Amino acid sequence: MRSRSWLEHAGLGLGATTEGIWCGALAAALTGASWLALAVFATVTVALAAAAARRLGRGEARQRAARLQAVALILVASGVLFAAGGSWTHPNVPWQVVRDIVYVSGLVFLGISLARDSQAPEAAVRRAVRGFALLCAVLLCAALAGSAPGWASGAVVAALIAGGLLIAVVRYRALTDLVDPADRLPAWPWLLAVTGAVLGVIAVGALLSQVLSPDVLHWALGDLWGVVRFALDGVAYVIGYAGAGLIRGIAWLLSALHLHAQPASEAPHPAATPPVLKLRHAAGVTVWSGAKVIGTAVGALVAVGLSLTLVVVALRRFRREPPADVAVVEEREALTSLRSAAGESAARLGRRLRRRLQAMRHHDALAPAELVRRRYAELERRLSRAGQPRLPGVTVRDHLATVAAPADAQPAASPDETAPSAHLQPAADLAAIYELARYSAHVVDEAQAQRFASLARAFEA
Repeated sequence: MRSRSWLEHAGLGLGATTEGIWCGALAAALTGASWLALAVFATVTVALAAAAARRLGRGEARQRAARLQAVALILVASGVLFAAGGSWTHPNVPWQVVRDIVYVSGLVFLGISLARDSQAPEAAVRRAVRGFALLCAVLLCAALAGSAPGWASGAVVAALIAGGLLIAVVRYRALTDLVDPADRLPAWPWLLAVTGAVLGVIAVGALLSQVLSPDVLHWALGDLWGVVRFALDGVAYVIGYAGAGLIRGIAWLLSALHLHAQPASEAPHPAATPPVLKLRHAAGVTVWSGAKVIGTAVGALVAVGLSLTLVVVALRRFRREPPADVAVVEEREALTSLRSAAGESAARLGRRLRRRLQAMRHHDALAPAELVRRRYAELERRLSRAGQPRLPGVTVRDHLATVAAPADAQPAASPDETAPSAHLQPAADLAAIYELARYSAHVVDEAQAQRFASLARAFEA
């Protein structure tokens, strides 16, 4: 039990490190501060937010406590940034405060997202690949802007090591979940082997970068360009020779017909006119000069409000992970790669765009049965995002009953019990209306569709 808890905390810390590396790189590229200090700060903030969100439970009191913890973490972390960066010496101190609050709110949101995400191999691969890709995007934008940070190589190495160890820890837990504790291999050899492999790949890449230096590349490209230029010269000679022959043939034909070209007369050129300089008078005081300060203040308040709202919404959407017997993932579903992850992301983005485009189009009124089916699909997506997906082979009625049942509820005495309790009655009504709309030949009326919509909105709200 102790080793499993240690591995879980290690996976959470490595996930926070993966997020903190690219967040620190982004802040360092924008401010010119130390990347290492900002990366450590971002990692600690993300880890604290994830640890606070992990302890979140159901109930209004726990929700209120989680919101207070998130706000306190944002204020404390923003104060640390304000004091460490010496923001009071900046000419625009309110802008520095807004910038720090927005940045820290983003870190807290990433921590809540890390706590919500289940520690599965697919999620670990997505997080590691996404963190490395965002780091590369930050470095590319910095290079295009004319900045060459000296910490770029260190950030890349740290991102590769953190991502590799994150995948290794989560994969080790997934492989040893069904193994007896007495037969499990220790985790240290596995982690050391992965670390050695990642460092070996980095060392080989560094050696190749030294061998393929810019001088060697310039020499190879120069020789290649010499061959291409020789070939282009040959093609130009052939085209020029053919053109000269064509011109000689046309001249001979014109001389045989006694046709001669008239000399071209010079066309008169107009005299150059001096440029006309327009005098621009300095504008006086306008309404926009005073509105600029007001617009800046309103924009700062809106940015801070949106950041805090994003954190509150993420806390409201957080749910505890499902039990271990429900969260079992087959090994064949745990295998993934960079190509499959990119394909899944592209397919998910395409589905969202298609849904948005379909929502923008004008549709005729849908039948009540179709409305019920659509409302249930939205309910399933909402439950899946909350960590309660419907597994293959589970019926709609059993899935809704499992979601509606309290965590400490005892199993029913008999499977054919027909009188559901009070907390299971909405789930039973939802399942009955959906089964009528999906499988039955009877027509669903407007009242049943409206009742289903109201129950679905209130279900697990």
